[in-house]
Amino acid sequence: MILNSLVFKNIFLYSIKIFIFLIFLFGRTFMGINFFGFKLGELLMGFTALILIIIFLIFPLIFKKHLFNKKISTAFIILIFSFIFINFKNDVTLLNLTIYKNSSYIWTFGGIAIGFLLSKIHPKIFNKIDIYFSLFCLFLIYIYTTKGISENRQNFLLNFSDKFEYLKGSDVLLALIIILYFVLFKLNFSNSAFNVLLISSALFIPLFLYKSRSSIFSYIIFLTFLLLFFRNKKLQLNRVNKVFFLIAILVFLISTNWVVSKDIVLDSDISEELKYAITNRYSTINDNKYEKEVLELSLFYFKNNRIYTTDGNLNWRFQIWQDVIGDLTSSQQIGLGYGFHEIIPAMNSDQRYGEDQLNIHVHNYLIHILSRGGLLHLGIIFYLYISLYQVFKLKNLERNYLMLTIPILFNSLFDPSMENSHYPIIYFIMLGLIINNDKIFTEELKT
Repeated sequence: MILNSLVFKNIFLYSIKIFIFLIFLFGRTFMGINFFGFKLGELLMGFTALILIIIFLIFPLIFKKHLFNKKISTAFIILIFSFIFINFKNDVTLLNLTIYKNSSYIWTFGGIAIGFLLSKIHPKIFNKIDIYFSLFCLFLIYIYTTKGISENRQNFLLNFSDKFEYLKGSDVLLALIIILYFVLFKLNFSNSAFNVLLISSALFIPLFLYKSRSSIFSYIIFLTFLLLFFRNKKLQLNRVNKVFFLIAILVFLISTNWVVSKDIVLDSDISEELKYAITNRYSTINDNKYEKEVLELSLFYFKNNRIYTTDGNLNWRFQIWQDVIGDLTSSQQIGLGYGFHEIIPAMNSDQRYGEDQLNIHVHNYLIHILSRGGLLHLGIIFYLYISLYQVFKLKNLERNYLMLTIPILFNSLFDPSMENSHYPIIYFIMLGLIINNDKIFTEELKT
């Protein structure tokens, strides 16, 4: 009986690992697979929402039980009931599925409970075999992102998914951070772990530099935390490490040449023609004034009480964020936001829809929360992140928490990653797992 239970747990655990790997490899394409009229991402979001409601609403109110502490449960209760109030205020039925999609920043927190419960069901969650599997997964992700697949294979995937899309920089960043976290902790920040870090960084940094600037800055933040862990372990570099350092330089050069030689899709949200036209300063990028005036401007500058930048993509975001804050303030909606039932007014423009007219995100996690739930929800979300930090601190895991949270949230300040389904859910599941950090890196259960 015990053996059967253990076999079931192992099958369940490896199913979860394969599922996460498929998310890492195919991202939005995998989340777009249709089941009974719903996308996989929508079903996953619904499941995390259900877990959130059960663990942080029903259990505290009815059974007086709290997963972490009463303060966190109370914050979630206020967040959920205020969500209901905002929809009633806007005369929106709770049967409207759009409101749950646009309030994903609430429901994805359920991933923390999922991760925590997974570590309790099967605490020996990461073993030595997983190290090799994870590193192989990283290599596949790199090849898939840089080399791509044929049009026939894309069409095959479209038989199951509503959209084919290569991984964005934020998707690759999430996979790299999560995998390196588990591998390096399993290797206990040894010399072997340092070699893994060298080669992985050399392989992926050129991709980040070419594909997504916010991702490279986020990865540098993550690397900084990792180096602090290596320092605390008082790692002494040996000859093998020095050889791997030279190999890493070679890998970096090869990866750089490989990346620039491939037709990789960049994480750009606007066309080249709009990059400067949207500033209302130039009719086109080829305007005769461009070379004379733009190149003489500072990276950031002010005009008519607004901030601008000569970087087209970043400037596009700046204007959206300022439009959102300005409109919320002038319309006296900054307290509770616009609600969840319709497109954010600042995005209701043909210059901001994107080429497929599906780009309705403000590309900033905090501005998104502010626009939907106002200062009330923004304050509650801040409180939850601080409260979770305190939970980790009680277990001497505050640096682990910051190492995952800061780079991932920093990237979300310039990217709609946290407005998707898979990105925040995987992040929160990992947070829930590492609350039991000392248990998940032990050997697998003996059969």
